Amino acid sequence: MKCEIIKDLLPSYLDGLTSEASNSEIENHLKNCQDCTVLLEKMKTTINSDTENMKVNREAIKPFKKLNKRIIQAVLITLASSIFIVCMYIYLFGIGWRVHSDDLEISYSYNQNTILLDFELTNGKVLNAWTTPEKSCSVIRFTESFKSVLDDRGEHPNQFSYGIHYLNEDGQKRYFDDECIRLQFQNQTQTIYLKEVAEELGLQKTNSKDDLQ
Repeated sequence: MKCEIIKDLLPSYLDGLTSEASNSEIENHLKNCQDCTVLLEKMKTTINSDTENMKVNREAIKPFKKLNKRIIQAVLITLASSIFIVCMYIYLFGIGWRVHSDDLEISYSYNQNTILLDFELTNGKVLNAWTTPEKSCSVIRFTESFKSVLDDRGEHPNQFSYGIHYLNEDGQKRYFDDECIRLQFQNQTQTIYLKEVAEELGLQKTNSKDDLQ
């Protein structure tokens, strides 16, 4: 074979990609050709040098790979811890847990044509009221939480008032029959009938629509 052909085949020869017949031809040529032999040795030296450089680079990169893993782990741990802390803060100082009925005092009042149901939490915690208006019987779910320095619910965060208009759209006094407020506590569900509240406040007499004051 001519030198030009051998030189073209040398890279494949070094990579072990040439056939046995081609290998025999190349090796026979190299025995009698100094130029191709020198070129082959240069190629081997270059390949060995590149291989050594790759090994050095890999060794140099290893600490950085470990460092990157540690950084990623630290970031994930910090993120998870932050999420946990935020969730606990929202639970302890925001959403809270169900109120026991023994810790809540309930009173009624009437002011400016509005019946007020006043609730006061007596255990020193903050009172949260979650209301769900319904047609005949609204629901109020009570939870309690710790007081936070960020709390902006005024001087009495342990109190809550729920108002019911006593006059209808025509300005006439309403007559309460089956309308109620359902209170959900940790230990029970209590139903307050507005008819009984109106009677207790002297706004409505028992079983009489004509005796409204």
